[in-house]
Amino acid sequence: MRKPLLCPWTRGNNEPQLVACGGVQQQVRYGPKDGRPGRMEHHRFGATKGRGKFYYRFHKIIGKWNWRGYQERYVAPRALENRQRWIPTTRASYTQMRRSKDWYWRLPKALAVATTPNEVLEAWIRFRHKLPKKTYHYFKVLRRLTEVGGCDPTDWRLQFITSRLHAIHRKVLNIPRLLKYYAQLGVTSEMEHLTRFVYKMLPRYSPAQITLTAHAFGIARLQDKRLFAEIARVVEPRLLEVSPTDLVRLAQAFAATDICHYTFLCQVSAQAQVRVQQASEGTAPLGSCPTFPQLSELAEAFAQVKLQDYSFFEMCSVQAERLLAQGMPGPTPEALARLCTACARLKIHEVRLFEVVMAHVTAHWYDYPAAALAEIGSATAPTLPRGPEQVHGTYERMLHLICADRDLLTLRSIGFAVRFLAAAEGKKYKLPASHTLALAKRLVELRDDTRERYDISRVIEVFARRCPDRTELFSTLCRHVHRHLGVFEPVDFVRFARGLSLVEYRDDRVAHALDKWARKRSAEFSAFDWEALLTYMAALGDGGKRRSQQLRKSGLGRSLPTPPTPTLPNVQGTLQQDTNNTKVNVVTA
Repeated sequence: MRKPLLCPWTRGNNEPQLVACGGVQQQVRYGPKDGRPGRMEHHRFGATKGRGKFYYRFHKIIGKWNWRGYQERYVAPRALENRQRWIPTTRASYTQMRRSKDWYWRLPKALAVATTPNEVLEAWIRFRHKLPKKTYHYFKVLRRLTEVGGCDPTDWRLQFITSRLHAIHRKVLNIPRLLKYYAQLGVTSEMEHLTRFVYKMLPRYSPAQITLTAHAFGIARLQDKRLFAEIARVVEPRLLEVSPTDLVRLAQAFAATDICHYTFLCQVSAQAQVRVQQASEGTAPLGSCPTFPQLSELAEAFAQVKLQDYSFFEMCSVQAERLLAQGMPGPTPEALARLCTACARLKIHEVRLFEVVMAHVTAHWYDYPAAALAEIGSATAPTLPRGPEQVHGTYERMLHLICADRDLLTLRSIGFAVRFLAAAEGKKYKLPASHTLALAKRLVELRDDTRERYDISRVIEVFARRCPDRTELFSTLCRHVHRHLGVFEPVDFVRFARGLSLVEYRDDRVAHALDKWARKRSAEFSAFDWEALLTYMAALGDGGKRRSQQLRKSGLGRSLPTPPTPTLPNVQGTLQQDTNNTKVNVVTA
């Protein structure tokens, strides 16, 4: 007698059931016939018929369509290889190990061979998946990238490198060097993140490392007052250990970030003077005395932060006079130009220095490049008198040499040359018009230079009075002014508007830019400068006049005070006049 079913089933259940058929249990499958229940299903129960499909007889299902045009390309391995199980070895072969480790020398070699920023970045990206990378790998790529000229800070490949380095900032030992690489590449965001690890390490750093940290922030022009205050506090007791180059870098860093820490900078100045005094007495240690170019760089940094240290500049003047008189090495044309410009910016009228430099220029004019002559002339001409024929002859010779080598002038040098030209010419002494035209031509040639800044307000004022009909020249100046408006002082706004109002050329974009920046910085203007700016803007065509009226109505800036009306006292009495009509007596109530 047959036994009943152990487990009845229903049509809605897709799970296989066990059925008792006689004395044997049989697995019965119900559900869709499309081969979905599992990969091994067709091995156990045979292939299910699919509508319009051919059966694929291998171990997994590939695709959903028919296999009518299928050609078998599967080559079965040998039976022995097919049946042996895979056992991984604990030791790789020499070839395999070499291939897995060869990036340790291939990456440095690729970085050394690269000569452009693109090649350096591509060399790193080629091995980006090789791990683990040590800190020195990141230092190698950043160093090579700065050596070949750097790249755009927004380049995704550079951001890829810095993002990987960001996570290990706390492990880096030579943080000052990394800060310098970041500064040279313009990665200021990573510098800000790295600063948090510097504060605790500053007391443990050597003076050279502390100076390198300040130098990095000076290169990036990133102002951190707390960090520089800590640097000044830590370095000041150890100034004797600082090398002359590091003294200059410290002063330049404070000047570049506009941090006027006069107490510390005066200590730096005193340290430089003491070392020069020791060197003159023959008691200075070897390599401790700054050279004359380094003294001129210190003077330039002091001028930038407006530190009028008369004793330091007097010492520099005496050193220049002695070295030039004895023909000793040191006072190069560039160093003399820097020193004269620093004295002029600080309004320290070192007439003795200026006379010595002009005498040396007169005797050795062939040693001075055009840029140095322009810078020296712009500093000395406003101070030295134009009266003596010898001085005026020197000025004419210098301007002739500058115009002869005008192809070597940059925009900054042209600014110095134009100021020199304006200061050297007077009512009695006239200069040829060819000098002005030569400088104007060189300025037009540099029309596409979009990076360098110069004294553009003074340049347009001088050219407006000497060649007002040069339309291309004033078009170039109007193109260059937009990058200067952010650093203009109130007097520069007034000068540029005055110079542009003297010529017929008009550019409504310049009037709009002057209006926009004047609104932003109206609090910096005095009442006189604000009134002068509005007056000159009104002369810049219809657009300038409209904007000038809008600025007046806006209430920005300071208005000129109205002069008070004089009031006469209440006079009562009689006027008594003598017979000679020379005396009047007034009786006041």
